Amino acid sequence: MGKESIYSRERKDIDVSVVVVVYNQPHSASLILRSLLSQTYEGYKEIIFTDDGSNIKVFQQLQPEFEKAQIPVRYIWQQDRGIRPAPARNSGIQLSRGKYLLFLDGDMVPALDLVEKHMHNHTQNKVMVAGNRRWRGPIDESLFNSIDGLPVDITIKKLEEDWPLDEASQKREFVERSRRKEWLQSTNPWRACISGNLSVPNNPEVRFDENYVGYGNEDWELSYRLYTHHNYIPIYDDNISAYHLESAISNVFRTGKHGDIVEHMRNILYFFDKC
Repeated sequence: MGKESIYSRERKDIDVSVVVVVYNQPHSASLILRSLLSQTYEGYKEIIFTDDGSNIKVFQQLQPEFEKAQIPVRYIWQQDRGIRPAPARNSGIQLSRGKYLLFLDGDMVPALDLVEKHMHNHTQNKVMVAGNRRWRGPIDESLFNSIDGLPVDITIKKLEEDWPLDEASQKREFVERSRRKEWLQSTNPWRACISGNLSVPNNPEVRFDENYVGYGNEDWELSYRLYTHHNYIPIYDDNISAYHLESAISNVFRTGKHGDIVEHMRNILYFFDKC
């Protein structure tokens, strides 16, 4: 299934394609789209939502903003056959026309200057730029209802300054930021780059390994391969913010399901065997 805005075929000189993978995340996906349509970036971009088998609610939530979009916006859907972000992202890449690709997860709401800051870092040919994940706790529908209808700049400001944070989220953000800075200075700097907030040139080698099914490691495999085999330079900039509205839909550490754990362990073993 696919749908595109009336502007999707009009421009060919696109600077950056923003690829957002979603799965049953209607609230955060709607906020992501609103933010992407209000970015400070002055170049020309397109937005591609690539859906890993959601129910119809995600598209219904996006459609009002989708219909008003003044830039190319496309929405593609693949059948729900388990957690398959790699083929979902690859479908987005295949449709993309931008000189650069910017990946976001469906629970990562970008700050209004996110695209601008990503593009500012692409000053040489082969770099992969990772932004920060600002943990904002589990998705709370009552909180979403409280911001429903507010201008997007006010909503993003609330996520930045006024969102109620639980202690676990604060700790995760601190630990993750510290580790990624350490990894960037280590012998394995590619570890600082994960796909929830990542931009790269739109080159043929930028494809995700579709052997990964389930949660985890498909993004590290891409970063490892680009760094090791294609001489990409990893950059981590924690001033490039996306606000993580966490859901337990696919995260094995939250779901605790036996099948999810098995798939995650398989992904880890496959990663070590391959890399």
